[in-house]
Amino acid sequence: MPLGESREKLLEKLGRKTGIHRYTYWRWIVAIVGTVGVGLLPLTNTLRFDLWQGNHYYLGERLELEDVARGFAFPFIAINIAIALASRWVGRYLCGFGCPVGAMARLGDWTHHQAKKKRSKLGSRLLILLASFVLALITIAFWVDLRVFIEGSGMARAISGGALIALIVLLYEGTMRMGLRFCREWCPSGVYFALLGPETLNAIEFSSPETCVECDICDKVCPMDLEPRTLNDPEARGAMGFYAAPLSNFSLCIRCGDCVTVCEQVTSKQEGPTPLHLGFLSKTGRTPLLPDEAPGVDEGDEDTRRTTG
Repeated sequence: MPLGESREKLLEKLGRKTGIHRYTYWRWIVAIVGTVGVGLLPLTNTLRFDLWQGNHYYLGERLELEDVARGFAFPFIAINIAIALASRWVGRYLCGFGCPVGAMARLGDWTHHQAKKKRSKLGSRLLILLASFVLALITIAFWVDLRVFIEGSGMARAISGGALIALIVLLYEGTMRMGLRFCREWCPSGVYFALLGPETLNAIEFSSPETCVECDICDKVCPMDLEPRTLNDPEARGAMGFYAAPLSNFSLCIRCGDCVTVCEQVTSKQEGPTPLHLGFLSKTGRTPLLPDEAPGVDEGDEDTRRTTG
């Protein structure tokens, strides 16, 4: 069963009983606000490289190409340093809550599930197409004044239009054919973030095993093919796509909170704390298990010891 279909069936079934989870609201708020914010940069001449007429802008001022590139270099480096520090200490929340490609991938997985519902099939695909158009148009706007589509020469309109169509097709087909498999196997940024954060102070923690009902749904909905209850286990997930081994479970986790969502929904009527939670880890939670503490490993086998986050 495709990842998207199996995940979405479980999420939809549980969601009908408990309503839309707060993580879903936050994910789409961040995605929409972030996309609008980035889209406003070229539209307000805060940052734009104009390959059509050479009207390059930085902070509202028209400058030469080299000056715009030089002005953008510092904030670009600063943003990447902030992302690196965040990935190191609190994990890959950017992947789970802030990435527009990840949001598109979730739409793709949802579409695969909706495809068997005839009334929803067309609408869901049109939504993917619209999102692909918006992201493609924002990308083009950073490199050319959008007035080129109205005022440009035939050649300029053809080149700009061709680039726009190519990006739309790439985003749409990638979303429809891969969905969250892209995040799980092929995202180069995800690999970079994973390498930055082998250890973390903030992640999924199996903090209340006494209230766990052993339903295993948390494992089934994890888009990264992890076992959320054993993220600090030394036995990490194997290599997939661009993700080579060894990488710790903590570094592979994208902090999407899907496992916590279903865990809260399944145990909502039980007394006691939710077995899984997303947040700052206890001292025990952020200390990797040693092989003699992990199930299925003989005590004292020093050759099998390896450290993970």
